[in-house]
Amino acid sequence: MARLAKNQTLTTLDGRSLRVLDKIGEGGQGIVYKVKCGKKTFALKWYKSACSDAFYDNLKKNAKAGSPADTFLWPLSITEKAPDGSFGYVMKLCPQAYKPFSEFLLAHVQFESLNAWINAGIQLTASFRILHNKGYSYQDLNDGNFFFDPKTGNVRICDNDNVAPNGINLGILGKPRYVAPELVNSVRRPDKYSDRFSLAVILFLLFFRGHPLEGKRDNCDKPNNELNLFCNKPVFVYDPKDLSNRPKPQVHKNVETLWGIFPSFVRKQFIKAFDKSLMKNTGLGRENRIMEKEWLQMFKKLRQSVITCPRCKKETFFNMKKDSYKCMECGVKIVKPVSLVIGKDIIPLQPNRKLYGYEIDSNQELTILSGCQQVGEVITNPKKPKIWGIRNTSNASWSRITPGGKENVCEPDGVVTIIRGITIKFGTKGEGVIA
Repeated sequence: MARLAKNQTLTTLDGRSLRVLDKIGEGGQGIVYKVKCGKKTFALKWYKSACSDAFYDNLKKNAKAGSPADTFLWPLSITEKAPDGSFGYVMKLCPQAYKPFSEFLLAHVQFESLNAWINAGIQLTASFRILHNKGYSYQDLNDGNFFFDPKTGNVRICDNDNVAPNGINLGILGKPRYVAPELVNSVRRPDKYSDRFSLAVILFLLFFRGHPLEGKRDNCDKPNNELNLFCNKPVFVYDPKDLSNRPKPQVHKNVETLWGIFPSFVRKQFIKAFDKSLMKNTGLGRENRIMEKEWLQMFKKLRQSVITCPRCKKETFFNMKKDSYKCMECGVKIVKPVSLVIGKDIIPLQPNRKLYGYEIDSNQELTILSGCQQVGEVITNPKKPKIWGIRNTSNASWSRITPGGKENVCEPDGVVTIIRGITIKFGTKGEGVIA
């Protein structure tokens, strides 16, 4: 029963009845159908051939344990096995607004804003942090696993059937060009450390639209080309010491253009991620690969680097430690905007800028949820547009303190006028100074 017929019925192990509606898509491993279960519709991945008992049992355990986060299109229930051993698993449908990662890589779809683009990186990274913290490894990260909402950057992660407890492998090593060198060389099995290499590749593709190891050394006519590129002699395209694999002109235009646009701290992070010491085909040093928490710290800073150019009205990156910076869109010199300084964080204050809980509370980390939880928003006075303020959109009262020491309370939905020298105490969570 490799293929299912329209209106065919199936039964899950927990006794639910499924009715096949339509075919959604097909891959090498299985076919995805839209199915009806009660009054709701779901997706069903049906395997073309029988899988091992260990694979089947692992899927059952994952379904019983539940999804690590809503971003995963996680197995909800497993069907009974057909006489030939074939079976499938039920998962949520991917919302229609979400587009395949491949569409972004081909420039058929673009994120609607820098903030949406950055949020895609945040959600992706935070999702795998949760997965790894729960003791799993994904084992097969590649460009076919992700769907993004172009408007928000929110992510949905599919193909979760190979997820297994860290250190356990059910036979899948991953997709070529995405797996860690030690897996290509078959000296290690997939785990969270190889996941972290693959995640770095995906993040590079997401922001620079090219592969981090494909440059001048990529020559299909040479023997063992791919083995050298991705396993035996991997060289990052922007390795600061080894210039042999720089992007090819006319071939890797996106990488060349985007590499110069992103702030230096982003470039340094990727240089670190693809240092030769972390890409040895023996696997030595793999434990030192960049952890998800480090990527999230980078994304926090990157999100705080986005401002709107006062001339062209487009988003651009701004080095908040500088007094002025060039707009990457129109090239005009922009004067540093007024900002909110909270510890080491410098948050530009412009109309529509959102303030998040993790920014005002040092005890909070950037996560899928906290990355969307707003506690404040910069607004303009409708009668006097040149006067700006921060609206308290949280449930807590703030305190506003003038340079002279006068203090008053800003209740939820109240507004603190943006004036340099003002201190805001965000309840017991921390404080910032408008500078």
